[in-house]
Order: sequence, then structure tokens, then C-alpha cells
Amino acid sequence: MLTNPTLIDTIGANNQSAGASSLSQLGDDYNKFLTLLTAQISNQDPLAPVDSTQFVAQLAQLSQVEQAVQTNTQLEVLNTQVSALMSLGGTDLLGREVSITSNVMDLENGSVNSTYTLGAGAVEVSARITDPLGRIVRTLEGLPNTAGQQIPLDWDGTDDNGTPMLEGTYTVEMIALDASGAQVDNVMSRSAIVEDVRFTSGQILFGLSGGEVVSSVTVQAAS
Repeated sequence: MLTNPTLIDTIGANNQSAGASSLSQLGDDYNKFLTLLTAQISNQDPLAPVDSTQFVAQLAQLSQVEQAVQTNTQLEVLNTQVSALMSLGGTDLLGREVSITSNVMDLENGSVNSTYTLGAGAVEVSARITDPLGRIVRTLEGLPNTAGQQIPLDWDGTDDNGTPMLEGTYTVEMIALDASGAQVDNVMSRSAIVEDVRFTSGQILFGLSGGEVVSSVTVQAAS
């Protein structure tokens, strides 16, 4: 989903219109204030004139409000422009293959394109693979435990009984333990094609092949 430049312009115009409306209202307040000021000065008692410092203070307050409205208007426009630039920032990855941090796997033709990276000290490594219904369909044990390298997850697409599973999306939980049985850090990664780019709540999001939506910060590399 690409950002439409016309839509960006419209949003910016709406923000400017909102700021202009505030300034217009402030102008009306100025006119009303000056009308009241003129009337009060014209009808004041010459022997007990109104303290002019009150008028000066009120004019200063109106001036501060005007500056605040103008500042907010400029910030709204700037925010719109930054949002537009950010949403365009990921479009260069459209249609490209990226490597992302993810525990989601795509099973296709009896294989997956996921890898895992272990921290130091793992002596026992296994993986639990779950289908879309949340059922553990396969447990892989005795997996390679080399630290600091991306190791392909070797799953042939069958369950624990050797029955081929349907192609689609699965999730995996890596379990890496050290000699004392404590958990060792691990990171799952996979390759996917970027199908669309989105900008939501200040983040660039990528819609990937397989239906997963991830933050741009999970992208490790692109090809």
C-alpha cells in the first residue's frame, strides 16, 4: 500500500486549513477586543482613566496566542511531510527478498527457508513446530549448536509420525539450553518477499509473502 502524493497534499492542506481557521478566529477576537477597547476609552471618566497597563497585558496575551497558533500550524505541516517521507522510505524494498527476524515459517515443497542463530554455550538445541491451529506437529531434537552463525532449520515438512503437512504458514519455538539447563539466547530468521509498505503509528511496516506484517526494524538484509 503506497502513499498517494495527492492524499499527502490533501492532508497537508487540511492541516493548513485548520491552522488558518484558528488564525481567523484569533483575528475576530482581536477585532472584538479593539472594539471594546475603543468603546471603553471613549466612555471612560477623564478624572479616573482606565489603567493602560491592563490593555497592554491583554494585547501581549493575544500576541502570544497568535504565535502559538502559527507554531502549531507549522508543526502540523512538518509532521505531515515527515510522515509522508517515512512511508516512502521503505518503497525501495517492494518486490525484493528480505531477511527478517521472525519465528514464522513458510512450508513450500517440503522445506522451509528459516534459520536460527544461537548465543554462546548452547549444548542442547531443539525446535517445536506449530501449525496454524496451535498444535505442535513436529519436535526436532539434536539440532546443531554452533554459536554466532545462521544455521538452516532442517524440517522436511512432515509431522512426528512422518505424515506430510499441508503447505502454508507455521511457527517455530527454538529451545536452546546450556550445560546447566539454562536458556541460551537465540534468534529466528527467514526470507520473504516484500509485497506492500505501510505507515502506521509512526512505524514503517512491511506486508510480506505469507501474510505476515512486520516492522521495518526486523529487516536484517535485502537482496
